[in-house]
Amino acid sequence: MIANTLLNCALWVRMQVLRWTHWRPFVHAAKHPGQIQRALLQQLLRRNTTTRFGREHHLNTVSNYDDFIGAVPVQTYETLRPYIEDQEQTGEPALNIAQPVMYAKTSGTTGQAKLIPILPATLQEHKRSQAIQSYVQFTTEPRAYYGRCVAIVSPAEEGTLDTGTPYGSTSGFMYQNMPRLAKVKYVLPYQVFEIEDYDLKYLLILRLGIAYRDVTHLACANPSTLVKLLAVLAANRSTLLRDITQQTFSRIDELPVDVLAVIRPRLSCTPRRVTELQTVLSLPQPTFADFWPELQMVSTWTGGSCGIPLARVRPTLPPTARVAELGYLASELRGTLMVDLNRNIGIPTIHENFFEFVERDDWDAGRQAFLTIDQLTKGKEYYIFPTTATGLYRYFMNDIVRVTGLFYNTPTIEFVQKGKGVTNITGEKLYESQVIAAVRTAEDATGFVSGFFPDARRCCPRTLSSRCGMCHAD
Repeated sequence: MIANTLLNCALWVRMQVLRWTHWRPFVHAAKHPGQIQRALLQQLLRRNTTTRFGREHHLNTVSNYDDFIGAVPVQTYETLRPYIEDQEQTGEPALNIAQPVMYAKTSGTTGQAKLIPILPATLQEHKRSQAIQSYVQFTTEPRAYYGRCVAIVSPAEEGTLDTGTPYGSTSGFMYQNMPRLAKVKYVLPYQVFEIEDYDLKYLLILRLGIAYRDVTHLACANPSTLVKLLAVLAANRSTLLRDITQQTFSRIDELPVDVLAVIRPRLSCTPRRVTELQTVLSLPQPTFADFWPELQMVSTWTGGSCGIPLARVRPTLPPTARVAELGYLASELRGTLMVDLNRNIGIPTIHENFFEFVERDDWDAGRQAFLTIDQLTKGKEYYIFPTTATGLYRYFMNDIVRVTGLFYNTPTIEFVQKGKGVTNITGEKLYESQVIAAVRTAEDATGFVSGFFPDARRCCPRTLSSRCGMCHAD
């Protein structure tokens, strides 16, 4: 008890430091978005003028935004793939002056897998953004940080290329390399996420997680992960009850050696907790609220079609638990940071990425009328084109975002849907977002909650791709 109090005091001090070192500069940038974006664009271009891409597109001659759009056409992953592959094979700076230390792998919506370069500076940017997001969450609901956290991510390394460079998820890397102060709060050791057998992995996550009553924060990119946990729970109540009573794990012999070494000490729990769990696991349908009555925050996606599985999850949470939107995230970049969790408001990461936008109807009609961050209109929907420090220039994300308001002078945006989430029937366009809204209206009218509905590709419920770039949900 005393140790946890001291740890929380140290955490409070850490957050006050972040207020001055991270949050205040971020707010300053939000007050001057145009100026910040123009300066950032020049910085990003100067960094890579001597790369093959930079020479071919004469980046050394670009002095303003008009020069930039004249020199560099819109890029897709396929136009950048030759540069990425050439740099990886030869080590020569084709796209980036710095050599990638890993790649974020995503299958996207079609075609070959995409390997998004992750540079040493990229990881530092991710840490900086995560620190800002943690500060916002802490100031909104500090009690969420005073207990333990159950967070679920994809593995940092899913494999290696022929060159030896690893590929995986940046969320896994961040989890693996989190500050020591934060690591003490997390229930699940990183090695659990490297288990390839999904049923085994989720059963172990439950077994380790329910051993603690004082879980105050639950985090995963996609709420369908939580629906999966509930399904595994429903199918394994008697197994979990036996394991808790015997202080063991029924499938322990199937665990890799490195996982076994870190989870053995975590299988025991207090006699009082065993008694509590015997009661909970005897319930017909135990919920997250039954296991973790002190839960204060669930960090996950809430927009797009993620609202469908989230509707299944909400009734299983304690009434006071806040659901906090994670923001617009993709393998290519962290698109937004949430600045107001009460209203789920996020602003583009203007301190890290240069953004361009085209109104949805204009782009769909073939009109490339590009706008910058200070030219957007509240209520309108746009395709988004970031330029990142990893060499993704004017990159077509095929994502549609909606402008919801302003944070100081910076537009706030939310993810709407993938651009290809549309069908055209006798000239009448029907968008994915409209289908989702219709389903939600029907649910409200009937009281029925559909936890998930896929298309023919068994796609991720947020991205409509065969595999989600951030959570890698199958």
